[in-house]
Amino acid sequence: MKKIKNKKSLFALLLVAILGIVGGTIAYFTSTDTFANVFGTKPYSMEVTETFESPNDWTPGTTTNKTIIAKNKGDVDAAVRVSYTESWVDANGDSLSLTDSATPTPNRAAIINFASDLNTKWTKSTEGGKDYYYYKTKLAKNQSTTSLINSVTFNPNVTISTTDNCVENTTAHTKTCTTTTNGYAGGTYTLTVKVETVQYDQYKTVWGTNVTIS
Repeated sequence: MKKIKNKKSLFALLLVAILGIVGGTIAYFTSTDTFANVFGTKPYSMEVTETFESPNDWTPGTTTNKTIIAKNKGDVDAAVRVSYTESWVDANGDSLSLTDSATPTPNRAAIINFASDLNTKWTKSTEGGKDYYYYKTKLAKNQSTTSLINSVTFNPNVTISTTDNCVENTTAHTKTCTTTTNGYAGGTYTLTVKVETVQYDQYKTVWGTNVTIS
């Protein structure tokens, strides 16, 4: 009986060993593949050319030429829009209104002269309280916009304020007065033009506009 018991014990040990071997040799077949996909893109390049010479003797009635043209130098069709801001400061650097105080109709101190083809080439759209001018046609390679602006005129009808400083000489019985101008005279006008371009097929998404550019 003792010999049979030993055989049973030996069989139990062998069974445990086999189970241990099976449990310890479980494995998985694995495979990893890496694919490098290269996507070539067309070059996107826009060129903006400004023609403008800043005057230092701008006087009422004087017109200064200013043009800005955008040209597509790349291979991707592009859309173009333009916006601008204006500002006046006096000789002391204090801000001035864009218009004088004339009644009943105030005069704009600086008059922007838009191109004669404004309505045929550009679409004006007010978005978020700001005016944008969209070029109506997409630009293919080497195509250019027309210039939105041709020139700027210092309004000859603007009111120029003056100050009289008089000094009286009681001994010589004379009175000398010096008249100086201020406000727009001696001031500085700044016209800041912003030209934006984007690939044509994404202009509505990027700019969030419903303007049609064909």
